Order: sequence, then structure tokens, then C-alpha cells
Amino acid sequence: MDFNKFRFLFYLTKIKHLGNIRIKRLVEYYKDPEIIFSLSKSQLRRVDGVEDKTSEIILSAKKNFKDFDYEYDSIIERMDRNNIKVTTLFSDDYPENLKKIYDAPVVLYYIGDLVNEDKYAISVVGTRTPTLYGKSVCERFVKDICSLGIITISGMAKGIDSLVHQYTIKSGVRTYAVLGNGVDIVYPPENKFVYEMIKEKGVIISDFEPGVKPERVNFPRRNRIISGMSLGTLIIETAIKGGSMITAEFALDQNKEIFSVPGNINSKKSEGNNELIKKGTAKLVTGVDDITNELSYALKPLLKKDAKENEEQIKAELDIFEKKIYDVLMYEPMHIDKINEVTELSISDCLVTLLSLEFKNLVKQLPGKFFVKM
Repeated sequence: MDFNKFRFLFYLTKIKHLGNIRIKRLVEYYKDPEIIFSLSKSQLRRVDGVEDKTSEIILSAKKNFKDFDYEYDSIIERMDRNNIKVTTLFSDDYPENLKKIYDAPVVLYYIGDLVNEDKYAISVVGTRTPTLYGKSVCERFVKDICSLGIITISGMAKGIDSLVHQYTIKSGVRTYAVLGNGVDIVYPPENKFVYEMIKEKGVIISDFEPGVKPERVNFPRRNRIISGMSLGTLIIETAIKGGSMITAEFALDQNKEIFSVPGNINSKKSEGNNELIKKGTAKLVTGVDDITNELSYALKPLLKKDAKENEEQIKAELDIFEKKIYDVLMYEPMHIDKINEVTELSISDCLVTLLSLEFKNLVKQLPGKFFVKM
């Protein structure tokens, strides 16, 4: 981490109403956060989304440098004292799945180690007051997820979240706790032992600065990171107005898969689950295979490290158009326009061929005309 660059990136995050999206555009355009503070109004206006008012806010921010310096030095001191690390949206170690969401946080503070393989992750969330059914289902799903080497992400709240972290660690797999406060603050306090377990065997992470206390308004912001860091979100048990429903909304906005365990129709604790299934927002799951089948395009490198074993045999059975498209597809979603551009086939020919490949279970179509190799 280049802490000089981080200093000025930190300054940008302290400017009210600037936001992650504009900061990202500014830094991508001018490369160095420090340069941004020496630009003229007209230069700032070159960046998409930076209008007159925003330019003036950035220019006037120089007056607050002393306050920013004090806050920055306090944060660095607190990080040193608590072994806290930092990554930014422009760093190589920034979580890969999160980087793809629209309003990815520019700065993340964490305790532990960020590992590239942790992109194979499922978020598992649920009520703070689970039933015996919820606890039992949580244990079964988490153990089965972990048996495949897939990590879990949750919010370290009481109830299901806490159980997710504990079952994951007991399975010998890493887990991420995303907090709605600074990573050096344990909340809820009764989860101190869970917090210590995760520090030892996983990652505690937040976009809130060290020292920030938990407040109700923080948790929706936290929930978007829980869903954003994963390939899909599993809802174990939730009421119709539970926090997990907010996480599901974020997952939907982020074009992520949502999975829901069906619950007792007479239980308020499962009303949210059943509603998600009824509306078609979430896929009904009764076992981990239901999840891995939907995410096979993303999990294939993990679940089948020898994925090339059948590649030649598969290609031999394809016609010339199928082979042409199959060769350009990847395990990351590719839009139909990109497929059309790379293959130089017409859109209609691409769609017909993709449908044929889908029937052969070699391709999966995602919302928004995106396609991935299975």
C-alpha cells in the first residue's frame, strides 16, 4: 500500500456528497489522488458526473486539509495499534467480486489476510432470533458449502450470522465478517468470542473507519458489501422485514444469485424466505447442490481444477458456429454485444448458437443478455 496515495484518497472520502462513484471516476481519469486537489474547475469538469457544484466542493476542500490530516493521523495510529490493514478499489488485493458492483467502496479496512481464492464465496445470512429449524438448516448448509472449499461471508450479528462464522471455522474454512462499524469495535459485545475466532481464522472487514461506532443507519451500507463480496447470497431464515431482505435487495441490484431455504408457512421467521421464493426473486434450495448447480459457471475452476480434461472432447462434438462461440466464452459473464464483436457473427446467429449451447448445458444465460461458459 502506497500510504501517500492512500492519504489523499482518504481526503477524497472525507468530502461530503462526493461518493464512491465520483471518486472512482476521478482517480481512474487522473490516476493519482493527490493530483486531483491541484486541478482547476475546468479540469475537474472533464470527469463524467463532476458538475460545477461538485467541482466547487472539491476545490473548497483544501481549506479542510488540517482537519483531514488530524483524522488521517488518528486513523493510522489506530490501525497500527490494532493490526488493521487497508486496501483500496485501485489495489490488486481488493476483493474481486466487490470490485464489480456499481458503488464499490473506495476504501476497505480489515484484520486478517485478503486472498484471491476467497472470490469463491457464498454469503449466508438470516434472522437474529432463529428457530431450531433455522439453526439446523444453517449448520447443514454451511458445512456442505465448506466441504467444497467455498468460503462464507456474513455480518457477525447475533443469530444466524454468528452461527455461520462458527460453523465455517469449525469446518476449517475461512470466513469473512462484514461489520457496520470500525473493525476494531466488537458489536454486538456478546459476540466477542466469535470476533476473536474470526480474527484468528478469517477476515474482519468494513468500509467504516476504525473507531466508528455501530449505528442503525450503518447496516444497510454493510449489507451491500456482504452481498457484493460473494457469488450469491443464501437466506436461511428471515422475517418479511428482516435485515436479510435488505441484503437480498442489494444482491438483486448487483445481479447476484439469491437462494432461499423454504420455511414453515405458519412461522413469521420464514415469511421473508417464502415471499422471496413466491416472487421468483430467490431460488428455492433444499441442499448445497441447488446452489452449486446455479453457480457452476463461476465455481468450475474451484470444483473442477482439471476442467480441461473434457475440453477437447466437447469441442469435437460442436459445429463450426458453436465452436467459434464456445472458444470465446469464459467463466466470467460476457455480454451478447461483446460475443458479437469478437466472433464477428450476427446477433441473431449468436443468439441461436448460444441457445443450442445452452441446451447442451455448455452455456448459461444470465440476466441482461450476459452468457458464461459452464
